[in-house]
Amino acid sequence: MVLLGRFRGVENGSLVFGDELDDHMRFADEVSANAKRLVDEYIERAGLDAPLAEDDPAETVAPRLPDPPIRSLDWTASGIRSVIWCTGFTGDFSWVRLPGALDAAGQPVHEDGVGAVPGLFFAGLDFGSTRKSGTIPAIPEEVAGIVERLVQVRRP
Repeated sequence: MVLLGRFRGVENGSLVFGDELDDHMRFADEVSANAKRLVDEYIERAGLDAPLAEDDPAETVAPRLPDPPIRSLDWTASGIRSVIWCTGFTGDFSWVRLPGALDAAGQPVHEDGVGAVPGLFFAGLDFGSTRKSGTIPAIPEEVAGIVERLVQVRRP
C-alpha cells in the first residue's frame, strides 16, 4: 500500500491528487500525541493508579510514500482495476454516483469495508472492520483483508 494525497478528481483520464499528504500525516500525529497527553494529565490529576502507557505496535507502521510524490496517475495505462478508498474522517463521497453505494447521510454503505455495490471497497472508515478502524495505522490491515477478498473473487 502506498499513501497518496487527497483525491482531487479526474482530469483527462488521470486520477489527480493534492500535495498536502505530509501536512495531514503531521496533523494526525499531533492529534494522537495530544490525546495521549490529555489522558496522561487526567490520570495524574485524578491520582489514578493506572498502568504505564505501552507503545502500540499499530502506531509504528512506517508510511510508504512514493518518491517523487504521485500527483497524477493514468489508471488505464497503469492497469488499475480496483480502487480502495481510504479516509479516517467523515468524507465527502458525493462523487460516488452509484445507486445504493451511499446511505441517506451520504456515507458509504458497507460491511467490513465491502461496499453494497459489487466491486466497491472502503478502508479507513470509522467502525470499518476493527476497533482501530478510522485510524491511519488500521489501513494496512483493512487493505490486506480487502485485497484477500479480491484475490478470492478472481480465483477460478
